[in-house]
Amino acid sequence: MTVQQKLQETMRPEDRLFIERKKEEMHLTYSQQSILCELANDLRLWQEQNLEAFWPDHEQMKGLHDKGASRFAVSYVQNQIEKLRQEPTDYSTFCPPSVRTDKVRCEMIAGDDVTLIGRCPCPPEAPVLRCCGMRTIDAVQQCAFGCSYCSIQSFYSQNQIKFISNLSERLQTMHLPAGSWHFTTGQSSDSLLFGDEQGTLSALASFAREHPDFVIELKSKSRRTDWIGKVDVPRNMIATWSLNAPTIIGNEELLTATLKERLEAARKAADAGILVGFHFHPMVWFKGMDEEYPEIVHKVTSMFAPEEVVDISMGTLTFPKPVIQRLRASERESRILEMEMAGIAGKYSYPIETKKKMFSMLYSSFPQNWKKNVFFYLCMEDPSLWKPCLGYEYESNAAFDDAMKKSYLNKIRLR
Repeated sequence: MTVQQKLQETMRPEDRLFIERKKEEMHLTYSQQSILCELANDLRLWQEQNLEAFWPDHEQMKGLHDKGASRFAVSYVQNQIEKLRQEPTDYSTFCPPSVRTDKVRCEMIAGDDVTLIGRCPCPPEAPVLRCCGMRTIDAVQQCAFGCSYCSIQSFYSQNQIKFISNLSERLQTMHLPAGSWHFTTGQSSDSLLFGDEQGTLSALASFAREHPDFVIELKSKSRRTDWIGKVDVPRNMIATWSLNAPTIIGNEELLTATLKERLEAARKAADAGILVGFHFHPMVWFKGMDEEYPEIVHKVTSMFAPEEVVDISMGTLTFPKPVIQRLRASERESRILEMEMAGIAGKYSYPIETKKKMFSMLYSSFPQNWKKNVFFYLCMEDPSLWKPCLGYEYESNAAFDDAMKKSYLNKIRLR
């Protein structure tokens, strides 16, 4: 079955009939039909109007015939949909789909043949992007949340969440890359969703305790807190939460904790003496973001003191082309790909100017004492964004890594 045939099968009936009619009327080429099928499928997944709503009217087509008319019509539709992408995404007409809740079958696996240590997803050819060189500990494989933009779910079996049974032993004997000091478990799963059910957090806490110059960062969108008080968390093991606007959580981060629940979980961790952090990642360009993101900043700065917070990062949606293809093939309705895309380092993200507006707006919302006492950084972003958005920059990845390490360890050692 060709890609076009597959798209035609999943297309809305009215779009399928419209393309068939135009094929006969205008003698559309196979390439033009493929383009229209792909655009129609995108519109369906975005819950937008059908393809005919973007077609030029008779007055616009006046005087055009045969190949000229078909080329104009297809180009016109492409331009109209590109204009839609360039506008902030409007979620007022979007209805979140139901998502699967059966990805909870857990399995213990022997970790001897599993590569435990990985690296952050920044491209290795950095400095195209400013990268901190963080390492990953892939202690759990797969996530049970339903974030529409997530690439984790493409890497592992959809129905299985796998835990390494001998994690403590593997952590003690694994080879650590030279210069590594900052580790996270949040790249292959949610760090806190499963608590300490399989002993994962206890193993990580022991590893952190044995390596006081390392930082173990847990990353989560969970509300789970039953591990607090049960796991002996050393000072260099920090808990961080990904924060997003309620509109994005409600429409694109399905099954995750609400913003309120995430902040309450972080507050409970801070009350227990655990250092916390927050990641505004991925920020999304949508209608209402100018109100919702600053409101999150107000909640964070009202609930926490800067002395309790190690880091605050900012980043946007970034997709390798294969992930975009997988998201389209998943057939899940979402507006996350209804965005203007620019290429950078082999991936696709918002244009630089859009990012400048988002990051500057968010950073300017924080009080000055937070900017002085918390480590702010841009995650997986172009180095040219730092100075205009944050007011400072690092000349190299090594300088960024050194500054982060110094800031983290200074706060960790403060009592």
